[in-house]
Amino acid sequence: MKRTREQVAETIEAFVNGTGRQWDWDGFTSIRIDDPELEAVRKKCVAMPDEFPPSTTKEYCGEAGMQVMRELAQGLRTQPAGRS
Repeated sequence: MKRTREQVAETIEAFVNGTGRQWDWDGFTSIRIDDPELEAVRKKCVAMPDEFPPSTTKEYCGEAGMQVMRELAQGLRTQPAGRS
């Protein structure tokens, strides 16, 4: 799937902030992104529950993982392509 850095950042931020639409996160985590750099970011997000286990069943991952995702989104906006 084709996605821009901004689209990936928006999807991550919406998920972390709880403002995303119902199936946005599922679509993001389930569908490979054509751009290798953005695909690596997607894979990092998919791995968050394993790397930072949630403390309750209602959480996707622990708070440290949510912070990492915030930083990934910010990095997509502030770093030039190829440097995230």
